[in-house]
Amino acid sequence: MPPRARAAILETCALRGLDPTKVAGKCRVKKFFWARVEISRALDALGYSSPQIGRFLGGHDHTTVLYYLGRGKKKPPRPKWRAPKVRHVRFIRVKKPVKPKRYLIPYAGADMAEYIWKPQPQQEQRA
Repeated sequence: MPPRARAAILETCALRGLDPTKVAGKCRVKKFFWARVEISRALDALGYSSPQIGRFLGGHDHTTVLYYLGRGKKKPPRPKWRAPKVRHVRFIRVKKPVKPKRYLIPYAGADMAEYIWKPQPQQEQRA
């Protein structure tokens, strides 16, 4: 492998904090995929052909490299930015106060302000 190509690969892996042997492998995890896309674009800018770039990336086919470069029939997906997930260590729920149950015996023409509210009677337990 030429020193310029090796330097481009090692620089990209160092920026992303990845192992170059895993980037050159067949792993399809997103972080390795995007590293290979970035490396192939850097090597293409240096003037290497797609079969050469494929060999540098651990034996990938030249059509895969064309896909990475966006020159094939299919285009690689654009990286999506998303807001970081906020994970709580502990989520405390606030309990609502329990209101005592009350009942009303309605009758026709009842004035609500003067009506007598009574607590609900306890039910008898049968043995």
